Amino acid sequence: MFPIETKKLKMTLEIVPVSSLFSHEAVLEPSASKLVLEFKNLASLQNPIIVDENHVVLDGNHRAYAFKVLKFKYIPVCKIDYFNRRTKLRYWFRLLSNLPQKELVERNMTSLGGVLEAQPNRSALEKALEENCFACGLQSGAGFDLVSFPDNDACDAVDAYNRIQKIQNRLVDRSVALSYVPCKAVKEGTFPAQLKSDQMVLWTPRITKQMVVDCAKLKKVFAPKTTRHVIPVRPLNVNMPGQWFRENWTLEEINQHFYTFLESKRMKRFSPGMVLDGRYYEEELIVFYR
Repeated sequence: MFPIETKKLKMTLEIVPVSSLFSHEAVLEPSASKLVLEFKNLASLQNPIIVDENHVVLDGNHRAYAFKVLKFKYIPVCKIDYFNRRTKLRYWFRLLSNLPQKELVERNMTSLGGVLEAQPNRSALEKALEENCFACGLQSGAGFDLVSFPDNDACDAVDAYNRIQKIQNRLVDRSVALSYVPCKAVKEGTFPAQLKSDQMVLWTPRITKQMVVDCAKLKKVFAPKTTRHVIPVRPLNVNMPGQWFRENWTLEEINQHFYTFLESKRMKRFSPGMVLDGRYYEEELIVFYR
C-alpha cells in the first residue's frame, strides 16, 4: 500500500483483485466496448480507479468493466473515505430536447403512476426532493414540478432510477434527444434562460452515499449516469505498466512491485482549477512523474 495524505483527504494506492470490486452503476455500452478494445493491448494504465473501503467503485466504472471482460486478475485503485464530508455525491440530470410538447413527458410520468405537483421555485423543488429521495422533478423554463410515485412502486434507490431509465427510453423512442447535464450546472442562476421552448430538464432522485454502498454490496446496479462523484484530491499519471496485468504474480508480489514503482517517482501537487491533457479538474491533483 502506498499512502498519500493531504489536508483534505487520506488516500491509499494499492493493487486489488478485480473480482473484489463492487460496481454501483451500469456502463454505457458504446463507451465500455471502446475501452475494452483499447485495453486489449494495454501499454500502461494512466490513472487508478477510485474506490471506497468496501471496494465500491466510485470513479472508473468503465475501466473496471473492461478489466473484468478482459479477465485481468488485478487492478490499481485509489482507496478513499467515501463518507469524508469533502467527497461529494452529485447527480446527472437528463436534458430532454426536440420535445413536440411538454405534455409528452408528463403523460409518460403519469402512465407509471406519477403525480405532478407544481413548485413555486427551484428552492422548493430541491427541498421537496430532499424529503422524498425516490421522487424526481421537471424543469421547463422557469417552471418546476415535483413528480412523486406510489410508495410501493419503488422499493429502493435502484428501482427509482430504473423508473427514470424506463421513462427516458420511451421518450427517446419518440425521437426525443437525450443528454446528461451535471446537477450543479442546472442549479446555476443562468441556466433557465438557456432552455429552449422544446427542452425540459428531468431532475433525478436525490440518493445518498449510504444508498450507493448498500445497493452495490447487494449487487444491485444503478442505471448509467446516476452518480457523479467529486473527489477533493485525485492522483494522476501513475502509468502502471500494462504487462504487469499479464504476469502470474500473487497479490502480495504485485503490490510490492507497485510500491517500489511509485516510490521511484516524484509527486507534484496542483491546486484546483488545473487543466491537464485538455481536461479541467475542479479538485486538487497529485501528479506522478519521473
